[in-house]
Amino acid sequence: MIKDILFTQQINTDADASLKGIALQKGRAVERLLLALEEDRKAIFCTIEYVDDVLEVDLSGDKAEYTAEQNKSYAKAFSINSHEVKNSLRIFFDNWLGTVQASESIQFVFYTNTTIAKENKVGALSEIDDDLPEEPLIELLIDKKYDVALPFVLLVFKKYYLEQHKKHTKDITAYEKLLDSMSDQQWIDFFNLIDWCFKKDDELDVRKKIVSKVDHLCTDYCVEKRYVEYIVARLMDMVESRAFEDDFLKRVVHVGEVRAIFWEFAQSAKIKEKLDPIHKKWDDIRCDDVRVLKDKILGVCPAYEDDLLEELEEDYIDGVFEQKNYPEIREIKAYNYRVYVVCNRLIRQFLKDTEPEFSGLEINNMFEQLTDEAEKLIVDKAKTYKMPFHDRDMVHKTIILLFQECYLAFDKRGYTNE
Repeated sequence: MIKDILFTQQINTDADASLKGIALQKGRAVERLLLALEEDRKAIFCTIEYVDDVLEVDLSGDKAEYTAEQNKSYAKAFSINSHEVKNSLRIFFDNWLGTVQASESIQFVFYTNTTIAKENKVGALSEIDDDLPEEPLIELLIDKKYDVALPFVLLVFKKYYLEQHKKHTKDITAYEKLLDSMSDQQWIDFFNLIDWCFKKDDELDVRKKIVSKVDHLCTDYCVEKRYVEYIVARLMDMVESRAFEDDFLKRVVHVGEVRAIFWEFAQSAKIKEKLDPIHKKWDDIRCDDVRVLKDKILGVCPAYEDDLLEELEEDYIDGVFEQKNYPEIREIKAYNYRVYVVCNRLIRQFLKDTEPEFSGLEINNMFEQLTDEAEKLIVDKAKTYKMPFHDRDMVHKTIILLFQECYLAFDKRGYTNE
């Protein structure tokens, strides 16, 4: 894992970011996650406001690879003299120097919507007699013309770096020695890690790209296009809300979580497509009979055997367990309603105008008949709607559940409305 980055010596840069800057950070993190999903990279994590504006961690290779990105949404052009460029270089330098191990590597990105400006001889550059190169210094860095660029760039950077640390410590000797100890090759190694990204999308265009990527991925994952904005909002909120977590593992968003969101919406669409609308009627059933299964059976068959009652009660417990562990409650409600209607009507036919007593055999036979008819209906309805259970055993357990939970009984006291 990347080490704690000079926490005791680093300059605090946690000033309030602009709304545009925050929007760009969130957008870039989400864009990186969506790109990883498109490319089927499975070990990608992203977060914002940790180490840098956006941090991407790639654990798919032999080394843990970190990409730390600075985001700048501005109207003005940037030169090496711009505060935003100098400060980004300072952050990159502090994050780079001595913060990675042999098993880790780090890259830096300076991402902005604006353009590159030519330097003027102001600030540190006014102290030299040599003429500035005709090309902007940042363009020379991009082209890796370090022999031309670095004498000027390092003059600007070192002065700014020390000035910033002077604001936070009385003795900057250690920082002066640090800069002086850097060899030419070390400076080249450092600048080689920086990807300068100018004239890139601003926060609004990044959002448009995210919408486009999500739209494309919805096609790949068989998600209805009407969910595009919902998914975009979920991703943005996920990145932003986790930025408040102190624990690194709690604040990062994994590409697998992004994939899971698409699966969730795809599954939701499938459920809705095959969902039995009769589930809406389940909660409208009036059930006033508060007797339990045992009371209802002994009320019409006092001689019913205790061991058979125990078996029915065990079936009830198993049925409740299976239903409660099924993930879609609406499908359970529709299933129960279908079974309930069949059984309630058959029981009314059994009773007609009388309330006879039954033998144990007759009770068992009635349970079999109820199971037969309910199973036929469930098998038939499964041709049109998604049914949570298709086996006869669960039909039987559901009938016992309906008896136990006051929906059905073998006497007129158990009549309920439909």
